[in-house]
Amino acid sequence: MFELSVASRHIRSRRRQTLFSIIAVALAVGIIIVSMSMMSGYKSIWIDSTIENQAHITVHPKENEDYIHLYHGLENHINDQEGVEAVSSYFQGEAALQYKHNAEGVLLYGINPEAENRVVNREKDMFAGEFASIANPGSRIVLGFKLAQNLDVEMGDTVTAQIPGAGPTDFTITGIFQTGTPADETMAFVNLKRLQDFYGSGDVVTGMGIRMYDAYAAEEMANGIDRETGYDAVSWIEQNKEILDLLATSEGMIYFFYIVIFSISGFGIANILIMIVMEKVGEIGMLMAMGTTRRSIMLIFLLEAGILGMTGVIIGCVLGYVASLAIASITIPVPPEMYFEMDHLPVEIELKNFITAGIFAMVINIIAGVFPARRASKMNPVEAIYSV
Repeated sequence: MFELSVASRHIRSRRRQTLFSIIAVALAVGIIIVSMSMMSGYKSIWIDSTIENQAHITVHPKENEDYIHLYHGLENHINDQEGVEAVSSYFQGEAALQYKHNAEGVLLYGINPEAENRVVNREKDMFAGEFASIANPGSRIVLGFKLAQNLDVEMGDTVTAQIPGAGPTDFTITGIFQTGTPADETMAFVNLKRLQDFYGSGDVVTGMGIRMYDAYAAEEMANGIDRETGYDAVSWIEQNKEILDLLATSEGMIYFFYIVIFSISGFGIANILIMIVMEKVGEIGMLMAMGTTRRSIMLIFLLEAGILGMTGVIIGCVLGYVASLAIASITIPVPPEMYFEMDHLPVEIELKNFITAGIFAMVINIIAGVFPARRASKMNPVEAIYSV
């Protein structure tokens, strides 16, 4: 191909400038791939953690009601829905737990541990004891790790629960869980029947957790439960809408910076092409005088932009991959309170990040080559030859 041959010769004629332009593109691509890998890792870990550590759908009582009555029928109805993996009803109430002179306010959850484990695997978070120890309606309790520390209690100790309008009740600690979230400081689990008796509420619950086979189908299922039953069903997507919106906004801002970085590298490409056009004025004039079309002249310089850009993209992808692997191999600590309880910088290498960065770089490099290409194609061959 005539145009490709001329373009290759032009590039070889300015090796030093060509090298710096390729390095600029490669660094831009590499930096952006590392940034994308960090963002992907951060988002992926947060979503996985959210999906694994909370019910995909939470069903609340109807408006102006405190309880879900006849919840067994609602459980069966939801269980029969396509895509539902498990359902767990719970009774939630506030209480004060006391041990000697220490007292803490907690959220007491009355659950069936077998059903709860199918919705949210609590057993994997056990620091001591077994979650299933509260399967029978005895006075046993499972506490969060930080709550146990604040009360200064250990396995086998007895804590006293108190609520307004009821006498104090003792519970023996048979388990301690640790999730690394604020729940460790505020939550405690007891048997569902035992907590219903403690509150004197009868056979009712205050909510229901649902696990879906496909977590991303939760929004549609929650809307269906809303329509069909009148209960307030909220998906994990709706519950975490603010955080998901914040992640989407952050991604939008990051893409803006990607464009800025690629534009800077694109200037390097444009600069070297302009220099080649100025240097090769006579040659361009001779080519046009010999019958080369303006379209071919333009194609020559666009090919030069494409060759420089593609070389930079390939090197940049290798750099980005190696740098991402290096960062992923070491643990970089971050403050958990600023990164949604994550204690290290996550990195996830995804093919789509390489494709996105490559396409971004190529588009901007080709755009950068348009001006010098148009300038060369619009030359008057007589004036170009005369100017040499």
